[in-house]
Amino acid sequence: MKNVENKKPNKFFAALWQWAKDNRFFLLFVLFTAIMEMATVWILEGNPFMSRPFLSWGLLVLLSGLVLLIPSRRLQVCIFSALLVVQFVLQLFFVVVFDLTEQYFEYEMLNLKNDAFGTLENIPIRFNLFFVGITLCIAYVVMGLRGTRTRPTCTVKKKYVFAKVGTAIVGVSIIFTSFFSYYPRNANRYDEMINGKAKSSYSAYGVTGNLLGEFIGAMFPDKSTMPNETIEKFIYDLDAVWDEDDSDYFGVSKGNNVITILGETLEWFSFMSDASKYPNALKLTPEDMEYLFPTMTAFTRDSVNMTNFHSREKTDISETLSIMGHYPTTAYINYDYYENAMPLAIPNILNTMTEELGTESVQSRSYHNGFKTFYNRDDVHRAFGFESLTDMYDMAFKAQLDYESGKTDELTFINHMKFGERNLDSEMIEVCKDEMFPTDKRFYTYITTITMHGIYYDRNNLEQWDQKLRATLGNRMPNPNDHDLKDDLLYHYMTAAMELEAAMKLMMEELATRPDERTADPNDSLLDNTTIVVFGDHNAYYHSLSKYVKDIYNYKTEKRYTDLYNVPLMVYDKKLTAKIRENGDYNKSGETQENYRIEVDKFTCTADIASTILDLLGIRHYENMFYGTSVFSDKESVMYSRAYDTFIASGIVGRSVNSLLYCHPNADVAAYKEGALELVEKIKHCDYIYKQNYFACFGKMEMYRNNFKWLNSAEYETYKQNKQN
Repeated sequence: MKNVENKKPNKFFAALWQWAKDNRFFLLFVLFTAIMEMATVWILEGNPFMSRPFLSWGLLVLLSGLVLLIPSRRLQVCIFSALLVVQFVLQLFFVVVFDLTEQYFEYEMLNLKNDAFGTLENIPIRFNLFFVGITLCIAYVVMGLRGTRTRPTCTVKKKYVFAKVGTAIVGVSIIFTSFFSYYPRNANRYDEMINGKAKSSYSAYGVTGNLLGEFIGAMFPDKSTMPNETIEKFIYDLDAVWDEDDSDYFGVSKGNNVITILGETLEWFSFMSDASKYPNALKLTPEDMEYLFPTMTAFTRDSVNMTNFHSREKTDISETLSIMGHYPTTAYINYDYYENAMPLAIPNILNTMTEELGTESVQSRSYHNGFKTFYNRDDVHRAFGFESLTDMYDMAFKAQLDYESGKTDELTFINHMKFGERNLDSEMIEVCKDEMFPTDKRFYTYITTITMHGIYYDRNNLEQWDQKLRATLGNRMPNPNDHDLKDDLLYHYMTAAMELEAAMKLMMEELATRPDERTADPNDSLLDNTTIVVFGDHNAYYHSLSKYVKDIYNYKTEKRYTDLYNVPLMVYDKKLTAKIRENGDYNKSGETQENYRIEVDKFTCTADIASTILDLLGIRHYENMFYGTSVFSDKESVMYSRAYDTFIASGIVGRSVNSLLYCHPNADVAAYKEGALELVEKIKHCDYIYKQNYFACFGKMEMYRNNFKWLNSAEYETYKQNKQN
């Protein structure tokens, strides 16, 4: 009896060993797949372990069960080899996408494929992942083919068929159970925003798991709804109204024209010198910078500068945030919601003011010297309320007409993109200046630049700026034989910034010399009655240029990691600056002279721009639909990055409200959490408003117009006074 008991374990292990030998190519495939997945996550996140790898496991179990049904060992090896190669190619691709955009894959990005591929002039390859993947793929193919030479087939016993089919079914069950339980795409999205602990979607699910989860999410979209009564209570909350009590500068620029300029990839270091903040910038002194950027230097001197302004978004999202002050997380506005009713966009608000309040009509137009189908701008800008979007084709056509009619002696705009180069911002201003800055009507002009976009290289149409920068640097010019590649990228980035300087110079001269025919004072120019907002849509993340210049590479740096996303926001407004100096505000440097540089040093973000414009124009609005607040309020915003799924506040980067990736010792964590929780509630309501196309429902647009009209009327003032009494 004793001998029999001793033999049972031996038989078990012998059978297990025999099974492992018979299925060694399957086990090898599982091992290599796991190594490649972990290597990819480690390369991207610095940690190879995933907190929720269940989607990847389920897919692996499903595929294994199906492949093992095949009686040919050689065919099994070929299929496993193909799957391994597909995994390698996909993961290498997503790493490249992350290196170019620092963005994790989500299904809606497929809408951007044509736009995105149009920006890839130079693709960076992670050679560590490349060599790991190639080595694993080659090793598996060689070992598999050699191992199946003597036994190319195997017998699939009938009793094992059911087990393997059952394995595939178990794989499907794991996939869908883990998706609906753990993947934050449905109802638990907002809990994930608050309590999620993973550093990113890749560190949670892996690249393969994230890809699978996104496609399943597209197949089974969240169809939950929010009652209209709940939405209306949130939107029209009278305890969350922005009015004259919330800002000392409410209405200071009432009746002004507005120009908003989205400076593509605009950074402070592109026109300012500060060795303490930008240790790896080109060796240019403050005097050099003023020589190279005289207009931008004067502009900052005469503007209100938000020195602690942050943006961490893709261009389309930054653009929308500056126009509407909010952005849903369920899909992309430009591709998925462009047919929605959007009364809260600034052009539509100005239209409402005109139609409902009987104020002066406003011409709202947008301009972009790329093509209007990029990010589907043509459709979405119409939904925002712009009368038109003028793109590079329109500009080239207009320039041709002006030249043929004798209005100009030469073509004022050339479509350089036909020759593989970026178009010039100064040519956009030159050819469109009459439409952009009319003298006989009030206008809201939105300008999206393109010259500084993309990977930086030597361009023929920037040759004059190249020569000027080269002459200024002299012997400080980077030596191509011994300098870092990023020095070369930075040099060409600076020449592109000099082209933006030329565009700004042309615009300021036009505004200063054009009379404002709407006023009684013949000496008034458009510049006297125009609010100009200039901001960077995101940092120079291409090839990690911003990290290099600022010498910031990870969350453990002694520097403020949030400085990586610190880009310019400047508001030029003569009425505003006069009022600020009259009040003695924002004189942070302690200077006493009348023309001190005005700086707002509180944390601000892209979502604050729309609220700030409405504040200065004296337009009351419901705050709950604005993620940010006016930069002139005492309240600091918390930023949620739609593209990168992170919360950012002063000195804080959070994967979720309660899980911090980076926290500066001086950061106010309690204030951050309070503001972030309030923001999640706004995001949740905003998501449902867009999913349900709430304002397109019967009577909802009329309700908004009536409430907005009442909010900006004397009746509201009476209501408020009675409430206070």
